[in-house]
Amino acid sequence: MNTYKTIFVPAEIIKSAMKMKYQPNGDQLARDVQAALVEMHHKGYDLVSSNMLNSNHQSTYSHTSGMMLIFKKIS
Repeated sequence: MNTYKTIFVPAEIIKSAMKMKYQPNGDQLARDVQAALVEMHHKGYDLVSSNMLNSNHQSTYSHTSGMMLIFKKIS
């Protein structure tokens, strides 16, 4: 029986007016994470860890790719 589940919630990336500047859509990422939390709670899991994942591009900049969420089955 799996007692842990891992979910990656991707961040929608917005390209800004500045050349080579990317940023996550924070509002959308928050809604997506909230939806994942609610869904997993209804399936009987609690969040135990969350980590922001960043991507590097051409060694000149990085942006947030999304969130890694780890859940544990509620006993």
